[in-house]
Amino acid sequence: MIRKTISANWIELRVVSTLLVLLTVLAAPAQPHFQQPAPMLVLPDKKGQSVDLQSYRNKYVLVDFWASWCPPCRFFNKTLVKLYDHYHPMGFEVLSVSLDENKQAWLRAIRNDRLSWTQVIDTAAWNSVVAKNWDVLGVPNSFLIDPEGNVIARNLHGGELGKKLDELYKSKQP
Repeated sequence: MIRKTISANWIELRVVSTLLVLLTVLAAPAQPHFQQPAPMLVLPDKKGQSVDLQSYRNKYVLVDFWASWCPPCRFFNKTLVKLYDHYHPMGFEVLSVSLDENKQAWLRAIRNDRLSWTQVIDTAAWNSVVAKNWDVLGVPNSFLIDPEGNVIARNLHGGELGKKLDELYKSKQP
């Protein structure tokens, strides 16, 4: 009798657990998938003006999630500055999304790293709806978006990003 009760309770627990997992998956926001439209992204820039990823249509754009306190992010910024300077004249854009809680630290990092492209911030940091919608669990984290607004690559850094940009812009290079 005790075995049947334990067994029945175990089965009931497994069913409830499975249902909870299914509900969590179904209720979760859409995650960015390759060759699928990038999730919505509208955040304020340094001046408080809203920037919408939709305004980058018809260009390749790297959506780069970072933070001023993140050493790997700051290191990647050096490479990204060089790549941006080289490919921007061909139409390449970068939209950096900071998950900093401290706006002053963010602004200081932008100045110190000489980041000339558009910067936006979500001071909700790890509670950011945007970060959750993009499935960002850590920084640095980046997404390459094609001119139609689809995700075509994720987390390309340094040489990998350079190779991909060479491939995309090979016909446009002098």
